[in-house]
Amino acid sequence: MFKMVNITKFGEEYLLLALRIGKHIKGYVDFYIGPRILQDRVNIEGLASPNRLLTDCKNLQNNLFVQGYDKNRERYLEKMLIAMSTTIESLIHTNIPIEEQFLRLYDVVLHPVNEVELENLKEEVDEAYKGQGSLEERFERLRLKRKVPKDKVFTFFKRALNITENRTEELFIDLLPKNQQISLELTKDEREDNIKWTCYEWYLGKCRSRLVVNPKFDLYWTNLLTLCAHEGYPGHHTEFSLKELKLYHDLNQFEHSVLLINSPKLIISEGIADLAVNVLFSYRDQVEIGLNEFSLDLFNDDPLEVMIAQYRLKHKVSSFWYNFAYHALIDNYTDEELISYGKYYEIFSENTLRNQIKRLNDPVYSVNSFTYNLGMNIIKKRYGEFPSAKNFRTLLINPILPSDL
Repeated sequence: MFKMVNITKFGEEYLLLALRIGKHIKGYVDFYIGPRILQDRVNIEGLASPNRLLTDCKNLQNNLFVQGYDKNRERYLEKMLIAMSTTIESLIHTNIPIEEQFLRLYDVVLHPVNEVELENLKEEVDEAYKGQGSLEERFERLRLKRKVPKDKVFTFFKRALNITENRTEELFIDLLPKNQQISLELTKDEREDNIKWTCYEWYLGKCRSRLVVNPKFDLYWTNLLTLCAHEGYPGHHTEFSLKELKLYHDLNQFEHSVLLINSPKLIISEGIADLAVNVLFSYRDQVEIGLNEFSLDLFNDDPLEVMIAQYRLKHKVSSFWYNFAYHALIDNYTDEELISYGKYYEIFSENTLRNQIKRLNDPVYSVNSFTYNLGMNIIKKRYGEFPSAKNFRTLLINPILPSDL
């Protein structure tokens, strides 16, 4: 099943460069499943200087077009090397405007969401979240009602994972590798109070993943199917397994043995994961399954049609926050201009808006504030909000750049 991979000298140098950059930036290499000998070599090395890394990257760029790869693969590797070069330049403290950074790192030209798409947002949110008090107070009441108790987190998550796996097998005949596996576990880190995520998928290679869930971070039953589709089926775990088998083992494409956070590949992977649940289920199905399988107070929750409207609004509200970040980081709005923009939609309080401004002042958060929405919006624009199984299969198994879509 897992064929021996024959990696050329060029491929080894590419992987070594990625791993060496990873020694400078925690989390830069999300997963590495290439030759262990290369990882061991980098582990015992000293820290390579950014100037040396930049020289190595330029050598790879200069030698790329004499390797005999087809044009599509050359273009893919060229974009990946541009992203690596840009990351190295950031280590040297080269000042690159954020729009240019995004184009070079992620193969994406940044644009705001058309404000026309946000028309009537306040009215739609009001209609979907009826009740007493401000919208934020209504949101908070729903969060309390729909929060999964800590002692049910593992059971509910496992159930949701099984539901998404079974539906993926029904929808994509003979797609999932026979020996693929996700091991589900709860966080055990003594410092888990500092973990600010609900769950995370670590791809281990050979079609295996660890899916770690943090029960101390608020988890809502309305997000269970979305999270399991995103991280597992047919999201990250499914994509990484299929590309490992086809591209790395079958076609000897070394570049698919590593996932770099600051790269075009990340944009496509996050877009796939964000739309994964919509490939499996309509909004009506998502709500009905959630109510029947996970609701803790079925008869006192919102009516079915109201909950469907709430599910539809998730992406629209995320588009508002995307534009908020765009105006902050690209248009250089002042804090007061951002508050004025946010208040126009009458959804979030001034305190919430100011807290978001503080987050956007964090360089790491500011860059990541765009990446999730970008991938989803690129795929939605090409294939719609509910991509067909045929089109989604294409995304799962082929090396695709954002600019391809």
